[in-house]
Amino acid sequence: MAQTVQNVTLSLTLPITCHICLGKVRQPVVCTNNHVFCSICIDLWLKNNSQCPACRVPITAENPCKEIIGGTGESEPMLSPAVRKHLRRTRLELLHKEYEDEIDCLQKEVEELKSKNLSLESQIKTILDPLTLMQGSQNEDKHPVADNPSKVDPETVAEWKKKLRTANEIYEKVKDDVDKLKEANKKLKLENGGLLRENLRLKAEVDNRSPQKYVLTEQGLCLSFNDSDGLWFPFDLSFRKAKCF
Repeated sequence: MAQTVQNVTLSLTLPITCHICLGKVRQPVVCTNNHVFCSICIDLWLKNNSQCPACRVPITAENPCKEIIGGTGESEPMLSPAVRKHLRRTRLELLHKEYEDEIDCLQKEVEELKSKNLSLESQIKTILDPLTLMQGSQNEDKHPVADNPSKVDPETVAEWKKKLRTANEIYEKVKDDVDKLKEANKKLKLENGGLLRENLRLKAEVDNRSPQKYVLTEQGLCLSFNDSDGLWFPFDLSFRKAKCF
């Protein structure tokens, strides 16, 4: 069985049709644009033409059609089912190996990108964190700029210091604005409480001056002067005039 497998030609995974005879390709060859033909068909075609029949790309001695290694041959119909099964299994194993290698390369690339991303995040956090800014300004004269100053570019250090100072100034300004807003908010709360108390006082005063109170006052005056007919008319007239005002 092993000797039979070594002697057979490796068949393609998918069926391929010749672009010239439109039949199943035998002894396949391809042009530079991967158009597939039977070797006999393309040989006959090239006797009268020098271009690919599908894409018109020149086919010359410097740019010939190439045979497909492991392509279908005339002996393929004679292969037994066991041999074809073994070939398919081998082909799948090779494809699986290629995919695994590609996945390993991609995983390594992802790990490298993650490491670079973490390094950049650490640098950004160091630059923008206000607490780190204040601690750095306090310990600037006590500790070296880095563990290995020879690896740090002086221009980079100067640029970072400039960014640190700018961020520290912005932080202090924002802090002052927040304190001012808190103080203004406290004053507004006190004024709001005073206005609320004044509103309640005015409401109570309006309730005490309701029209019902004036009606009761008029009825009391009428009862008081009920026995004085000579004085009631002038008083009643003057009282009603006062009500009009």
